[in-house]
Amino acid sequence: MTILALSGVRAASAHHSAAAVYDGVRLIDIPGTVREFSWRNPHCHVYIDVTDGPFKGQTYTVEMSSPGSLIEEGWTKTLLQAGDHVVVHVHPSLGGAPAGLCRRCTVTINGTVTRPKVLLD
Repeated sequence: MTILALSGVRAASAHHSAAAVYDGVRLIDIPGTVREFSWRNPHCHVYIDVTDGPFKGQTYTVEMSSPGSLIEEGWTKTLLQAGDHVVVHVHPSLGGAPAGLCRRCTVTINGTVTRPKVLLD
C-alpha cells in the first residue's frame, strides 16, 4: 500500500502548471523547420529549428496537448514531419528559454493553416 501511495505522489508532482512555466498573455510566432514531432503522453512536443527572430539558430520546444486531445481535433502522429516548414503561434516561456506552449494556437504547416482548439489547461 505504501509503495502505491508514494508512486502516486511522484506522478502528481511531475505534472506542471502551464501558468507557472509559460506567459499566458503574450503570444509570439516561431518560424522554422520541424526537427521532430514527439507524439506521446502526457503531452506532445514539436522541436523546431528556428529560422528567424530572437531564437534564430536554436531548437525551440513547443509543448502541446496529449495525443488523445489532438486526435479529437483531427491531428495525427504524422501530421508534422521532420523538414516541414512551420510557423507556430505560442505562449513563450516565462524564463526566456527557447520553449513555448501551443494552447489553441495557430500552426501553419507548409503554408496550410491548422488550428487545434482543445489543448493544455
